[in-house]
Amino acid sequence: MVLGVHNPKGGVGKTTTAVNIAAVIAAMGRRVLLVDLEAYAGASISLGIAPADMRPSIADVLLGHIRPQDAVRPVPAVRNLSLLTGSPALTQIDQRLAELRRPERRLAEIVRPMNAAFDVVIVDAPNGFTLLAQSVPYAAEHLIVPVTPFYLPLEGLAQYLRWYQALRTRRKGLATLLGILLTQVDYRVPATREIVEIIRIHNRDGVFHTEVPRDSRAIEAPSHGVPLVSYAPRCAASDAYRRMTGEILQRVAQQQRR
Repeated sequence: MVLGVHNPKGGVGKTTTAVNIAAVIAAMGRRVLLVDLEAYAGASISLGIAPADMRPSIADVLLGHIRPQDAVRPVPAVRNLSLLTGSPALTQIDQRLAELRRPERRLAEIVRPMNAAFDVVIVDAPNGFTLLAQSVPYAAEHLIVPVTPFYLPLEGLAQYLRWYQALRTRRKGLATLLGILLTQVDYRVPATREIVEIIRIHNRDGVFHTEVPRDSRAIEAPSHGVPLVSYAPRCAASDAYRRMTGEILQRVAQQQRR
């Protein structure tokens, strides 16, 4: 199973979501691979990898310098979790991918075969509509779309869903949209309830029931090199990510039965 955590808008909780869902599934005893596609390697740093220790990275694999299995490393802090690190070299990757015959399929050629070695592969997508970011729906089987309940991310979500639906009409074999995840939810902010209602009304069953609340410990956890669910396992956001993971696995199972 390949899950893509995908939304071109930055600051919506993609990396926090990818890291913590990966950690929760790994805690269930399943073999999990997290693929970090960010040039600043946020997921890798959040799991205790020093910026100077990123190579070999996913960039080396994308460029064909190394086999995927030779770039995968275990995450010391999380049993059953492995990682393909991000890299500053990803800032130039679009130029190199554009030279390929089917550049949008390059990531899929790497990620899909990893299903043989891992029970779950989770792809932490980069920000923006870069060529690498647009290749995530080709590589993943299911997409999780985090969004914060603020006005600009709301507009960005509408644009993203239009792009995704248009792509689905033109291309076969793309990932299904598993659901929209509300993150950094704080009902003390006056506009939050209204924006959450707009998202739920317009997308109905497409929105996960679980909402991840704003929590300062989610900001602290990366500096300790461990997932939030390990750093503060009893906090509300950690509890939400555990429930959220259950929803994800349930929705995947439902889709597979169809």
